[in-house]
Amino acid sequence: MNTNILKSELPSAATVKSATRVLEIFEYFDEVRRPVTIQDVAQALSYPHSSTAALLKSLVSLGYLEHDDRGRTFFPSIRISLLGNWVEAEALPIRNVQRLMRRLSADTGCTIILAARLGNHAQYVKVIQGTSPIRFHVKPSTRRMLAFSTIGRVLLSELPLLEARRLIQDALAAMPERRASTQEIEDELQRIRKRGFALYSDLVTPGATMLAMPIPTGPSGRPVAIGIAAPKEYFRSRKQTFAELLKNAIAEHISQNGQSPKETLGDVDQLEGDDDIAP
Repeated sequence: MNTNILKSELPSAATVKSATRVLEIFEYFDEVRRPVTIQDVAQALSYPHSSTAALLKSLVSLGYLEHDDRGRTFFPSIRISLLGNWVEAEALPIRNVQRLMRRLSADTGCTIILAARLGNHAQYVKVIQGTSPIRFHVKPSTRRMLAFSTIGRVLLSELPLLEARRLIQDALAAMPERRASTQEIEDELQRIRKRGFALYSDLVTPGATMLAMPIPTGPSGRPVAIGIAAPKEYFRSRKQTFAELLKNAIAEHISQNGQSPKETLGDVDQLEGDDDIAP
């Protein structure tokens, strides 16, 4: 690959911003799942009205959105649905995972997060926002350091020891204020492997609790994990129920895809005590 790229060939800051906004618009459609107006998008994503109008009209001209003149609304075209179909065979049965997430959302009222590893981070691939009276709003594409997030530690626990150790050491170098040791975090990962889940409060966001478990994807798929997140007080009296729901949903997903469950998949009897206090 030629790395001698001329400065004139590099994308401008405006081009990068526009690309980011286009992807955020598609993620917004994935969240709301209905036709929207220019004003809907501008308000939801805090974009200038003029820029939003220009982007939406450009996507219509490219065939990625359809425009209803009567209602002045926009909606993804079939071209969008066809773009990523090939990925499903390479990664995981995405329709089943989305069904699993919608079911957990309906049963818990919590924010449901699907994450995959991206370098030293867990990236939120898909988010279904919570519907409980008190909830935290998180955006798709959010990144959390693997070693210092609940869902990140689940992803770390799925990696070989030496690779996980290297990522832990990178995280500690980047965030020395966390004052944890490599051994302490490795011990936490061993605990997660044994239990089949991670449960922490205040690890990323003060006052928030997350319960996360891995989703088996087969030998060719990259590790992914799913988490249930909610305010600590809302979670506290429901964590046993939520753990059972998550464990059963993943077990059903595994069965539907002809995979073998792990020997330990969420030892929910261990959830009667307090949440983990993590290093």
